[in-house]
Amino acid sequence: MHTALTKPQIAALAATRGRPISAALAATIATVTGGCPRTVEVALDAAQHADADAAVTKVIADAVRDHRIEVLRAMDEIDRTVVTLAHFGVGADHDVMLDLVDGISDVDCILNEAVAAGLVSDSFTALPDVDSALVGAVGQRRVLATATRLLEYRCKTDTLDTPTAVMMTRAGVRHPELAHFLATAASGAGTDSAALLYGYAVDAGADAIALAPQRAEIAFLLGDLQSAEQFCDSVLEQHDSVDDRQLRTAVRVAAAVAAERGMATRSSALYSWLGVERAGSDADIAAAVALTVGDRTVADAMAGGSTAPPTASSAASGLLAAGLRESVAAISTADATAATSTLMRAVSLSTGASRRATPDSAAATAILFALHSGDLARAESTAIRTVATLPPGHPQSARIALLHAWTAMLAGDVAGAQSRIDSLQIPLSHSRNQLFLHGLRVGLARRSGDSGSLSKAWDDAQDVVASYSVDLLSFLPVGELWLAAVRVGRRERVSHLLAQADTVIAQLDEPHVWSSALHWYGVQAAILAEHPAELVPHARALAQAAESNDYAAALAAAGRAWLGILQGRADVPEVEATARSLTRFGLSWDGARLASEAALRVEDTRSATSLLQVARSLRLPTSAPTADVADEPKGSLSAREAEVAELLVLGVTYREAGARLYISAKTVEHHVARIRRRLGAGSRSELLSMLRALGYGADSADV
Repeated sequence: MHTALTKPQIAALAATRGRPISAALAATIATVTGGCPRTVEVALDAAQHADADAAVTKVIADAVRDHRIEVLRAMDEIDRTVVTLAHFGVGADHDVMLDLVDGISDVDCILNEAVAAGLVSDSFTALPDVDSALVGAVGQRRVLATATRLLEYRCKTDTLDTPTAVMMTRAGVRHPELAHFLATAASGAGTDSAALLYGYAVDAGADAIALAPQRAEIAFLLGDLQSAEQFCDSVLEQHDSVDDRQLRTAVRVAAAVAAERGMATRSSALYSWLGVERAGSDADIAAAVALTVGDRTVADAMAGGSTAPPTASSAASGLLAAGLRESVAAISTADATAATSTLMRAVSLSTGASRRATPDSAAATAILFALHSGDLARAESTAIRTVATLPPGHPQSARIALLHAWTAMLAGDVAGAQSRIDSLQIPLSHSRNQLFLHGLRVGLARRSGDSGSLSKAWDDAQDVVASYSVDLLSFLPVGELWLAAVRVGRRERVSHLLAQADTVIAQLDEPHVWSSALHWYGVQAAILAEHPAELVPHARALAQAAESNDYAAALAAAGRAWLGILQGRADVPEVEATARSLTRFGLSWDGARLASEAALRVEDTRSATSLLQVARSLRLPTSAPTADVADEPKGSLSAREAEVAELLVLGVTYREAGARLYISAKTVEHHVARIRRRLGAGSRSELLSMLRALGYGADSADV
């Protein structure tokens, strides 16, 4: 038996023939020929005589194929059948050969000759493109007849394996048992393999509509929303001829796709169309979806309608729906605590549901409720625990990572939040994740005081802002985009989002725990716009929500404090207490801003100083120092003057600089005057030029 030649040996053989070849061409020849010495010679001859303008790879492949066809045609029918069976994996199994080939004498002799001719590998397995030569030599019909006979033998003896089944399908075999085998294999395979196997099952003759729901679910789990939607539509278009189980799966996946596309209202509409009777085991999922868009009618109709057996998955869906219902109705701390407990039990039972497409996960909902409740520690721990249970590349991974980053941002860890989103790659079609990503970007830019980055982040968010359909679970990013819109003077761009949010809130009869965060954003929007009157309704809503949980109470107190500040009657003890209260819920940035703004508005110097000290004590670092940061300030400026100089070059006003540095605007003005005298600048423009020359603002050149 001849040993297959390696790539270096093929290159050396070409050199001895006086026509050296590249390593790449040697690799091509090794692949096409399987290293068989005889076919390597054929390939080298073809390469040597190829026209200069010809594609050498094609010339080689054609020559090797023609050689194989010639050898096969010279064989008798028994030998060709043995080669065909060897191509489909029977080469090393002589007993199968003897069972399937009548009149066979010496199997080893036939196979050894086939190896020498380059028709099978030296381990009696298939070589690339030999199937094409077999078809050319004996015809497609005979190849398929032999393969089908082998298939029926394998099924009868229960010896069919997945690689052989795939090879038979690719060869053109269509058979019910082959289709059933591949579909069954797909149901237990990983998502990548399952997508291919379901496709092969259809190629082998499986009913495309019958497998469309499963294929849709796999496509969704792979993040291919377009394919998932197409598979779902093929089922929905024939809803009269498919059974309820298939229809239910198609609706569930279609609802998941719609939610991922930022169209929760479509998710609810799908279940509304499906109806309670056909929703069956997915009734709890339907109820949860309806609640998130504020459709109490559908939610109430679906409540308790599930007919699923008491599996962990169905129990998790039931707890998710119940927890959402409790969270919406919560009017006290005890109610909110009960809702948290129900949602966390749903999370515990959902760990094995990673192969099931749903509009949203229990983990994401629980984390969002924790964020709306000011329970950042629970949000953090749930995110960490959930990520550890998700398979690599799972579509929920990005959503949980975004919520984890949101938790860090609310806690004041700007650098940590930024690092968590830097590595995320969110497809444009995944609008829900895009909304949270853009919300994080504008939120981080706002907290760092970087007006240039804020404007860019706002501009980048416009596509998702224009197309998104707001639901209960998207209030946080909507709030951040609201503040960004006010900051850049484009508030009208988010008016439709705010109207949708108001509608959801109204339809759910003001769900205090969920709506408080949005009202807090409303308070801040009124502050940014310097419209105290617009703050009042949000402050009242927060006051009404104060009894629902401690977080809402802290926000309500902050709303009152801000209103007093804007109306020129800041209560210093109240501001200090409120700022510290916000910090207890992780909102140190908000608390520090409240205290510093009050310090800028009170007339009493002692009170202003006290408030600035509070602001400094609450302030958290937004980023870790890097190794390349100079230990000493640039030029001959003091550390505080260097901070002021940096902000001055960035175009920050004295008032804004004071707020960021927790000093008064007047103090900023004094620092600027000293900097100007120290550098000898004759004018403001000259001062800015000198500061830029010293390197100030260089780290923010894109602003």
